[in-house]
Amino acid sequence: MRDLKKSPSETQKFSYAKIWWIGFGFLGVQLAFTTYNAFLPLMYREFFASRAIVGLLMGTDNLIGLLLIPIIGAWSDRINSPWGRRLPFIMIATPIAALTHAAIPLVASVLFLLIITEIVFTAAMHSYRGPVISLMPDHTPPEKRSTANGIINLMGGIGTLISFGVLSLIYDIDPRLTFGIGGIVLLLSLLIVWRKVDRQPPYVDNSPRSSTNPIKDAVSGIRTLLKPGYTGQLLILMAMLTYFIGYAGLNAMFPIYGVETLGLTEGRANFILTAFAGSFLVFALAAGALGTKIGKIPAMLWGLIIVPVLFLMAIPVREPWIISAIFVLGGLGWALVNVQAMPLIADFGGRDRVGFYIGLYYVFTMIGQMTGPFILGLTMDLIGNQGMFMAGAAFFFLAYGMLRTGQRQLGADPETIARQSQIAS
Repeated sequence: MRDLKKSPSETQKFSYAKIWWIGFGFLGVQLAFTTYNAFLPLMYREFFASRAIVGLLMGTDNLIGLLLIPIIGAWSDRINSPWGRRLPFIMIATPIAALTHAAIPLVASVLFLLIITEIVFTAAMHSYRGPVISLMPDHTPPEKRSTANGIINLMGGIGTLISFGVLSLIYDIDPRLTFGIGGIVLLLSLLIVWRKVDRQPPYVDNSPRSSTNPIKDAVSGIRTLLKPGYTGQLLILMAMLTYFIGYAGLNAMFPIYGVETLGLTEGRANFILTAFAGSFLVFALAAGALGTKIGKIPAMLWGLIIVPVLFLMAIPVREPWIISAIFVLGGLGWALVNVQAMPLIADFGGRDRVGFYIGLYYVFTMIGQMTGPFILGLTMDLIGNQGMFMAGAAFFFLAYGMLRTGQRQLGADPETIARQSQIAS
């Protein structure tokens, strides 16, 4: 494994200002995906009465993206380009994502066209998301990545907040405006990233690579995770998959809960999620700083207790403002979890496998996002709408146990984990 330490010249090249600019890429990702996840279940409800079927459709359309993520990640570690390793993927995928995002409400009345459009959208977004997120560790030394990812998540939180706080209200006026604005923001984020990032960033291996097979690279790396010596790393990734089942399932199913249980309009039901997104936005930087101080895993463990306790408290509540207050505290807990997660996995990649490890992070979290809406939707079908909060809490508690076990096997120091967990190329 390549050494994680930096040279003095590399330290001088680090700039938090550049991280803020890179954050615009994640702002576009979060705004587009938040709008997509919030309103697609309501569109599908016009065709299907079962929440489980709606949840299944919200997951299975990501299968193509799931297959692409590790391949694109491994490929972006190896490609030789005048634009660097990540920008070629970003430049091709982002315009496709923007166009199909804007087209979703235009095809919403025809089921098969809606499914095809969102499949293309998710495939493009997953081809774009891994490389754009890899730009952060490419420009950041390992010991600063929790703080830097706090900035990235703050920018993503702004995107989520715009979606819930502005675009959700515009949706009640005209859904075409909501999705059209999302497409425009994606294109603007592409322009900013293109102009501001380094073509040869300092914290990634920029040496020329011989041509390799990205599919073979990805498969080989994933197989290595199944070897006995990598149980701790696998448990950490499984914990991330597990808590994303609860998080993604609640995000997808809450609009239905808000309409049917709380008696809100579709736009207002999504607007309540602004409390969660806004709180995450406020606490993202503090969560990154805390992760730098006490360690990534300890900060995550605190969040994995806070969030499910709040979910359980929300079960008997029928007042929208109280739900909003609970979600404010939930945003704090989620910041403690989510801000640390990606840097923890990125550290595993040293200087030459960051894209692959970011790909692994998205493989596992995407499986959670794919299955979460179906699992929580099925729970709602079986025991009522309150099952959404019960199942969400259960998966967060399970993730806590997995992360603690992985921590005991690898040690609490993220840089120690990074040195122990390099998967051979």
